[in-house]
Amino acid sequence: MAQEITLFDLPSKPPNRSWSYNPWKTRIVLNYKSIPYKTHWIEFPDIAPHFHSLGVPPNAQGTPYTVPTIHIPPSPSQPKGEYIVDSKAIAIALEAKYPDPPLHLDAPQLARVEELWGQAVKALMGVFVPDVMRTLLTDRNKEYMKDRIDLKTVVGGDEAWEGAKPVLEAIGLLLKEKGGPFVLGETVSYADFVLVSGMHWLKKSGGSTFERFVQIEPACGTLYDASKQWLERDDH
Repeated sequence: MAQEITLFDLPSKPPNRSWSYNPWKTRIVLNYKSIPYKTHWIEFPDIAPHFHSLGVPPNAQGTPYTVPTIHIPPSPSQPKGEYIVDSKAIAIALEAKYPDPPLHLDAPQLARVEELWGQAVKALMGVFVPDVMRTLLTDRNKEYMKDRIDLKTVVGGDEAWEGAKPVLEAIGLLLKEKGGPFVLGETVSYADFVLVSGMHWLKKSGGSTFERFVQIEPACGTLYDASKQWLERDDH
């Protein structure tokens, strides 16, 4: 049996399921490529102490330690294995090690998808982040995050949706450009996983955010439905 990669991911309230956007980008790649892996659930307050204790080098920029992180098992060239941090860096490493089926990381649409998704999240933070805090976060994670997220100046409700609508329509145009259901038409790519992971995050948060999202732009719902097989494994 092949040695398993370890995926470090955030737990949810019981029943425990993967829910967070960035770890889902890695999980969906592992599921899509059928790479053997196991999940190590780790809460926000434990992330930095855990990886520091293992001697994992901190990120050069941004948060020193975060999830997703993966551990690739030891090999002759890496006797202690290898820790890789950040979903994009992980995707690049997994693509090099497990090239089939391909992620098409060189697709020019990927940068545009990442840009648009970032804009969508920024526009809708006041809509779905309260649901995430209430529905998904464990008590320890909620306590950790409550002073790190400031929603006082964030727009919510219909005003937020009005601001997000042009971004969602732009995502829809990108999905329709090559006929769908995927960004590259009939070809699956990492650009799809950026969007699907994000939509799954919205769906897991509860409320009506996901439903309204795909109602505004049905092409997003079509993409999500076409990708459901890679969302099935979410609890181990």
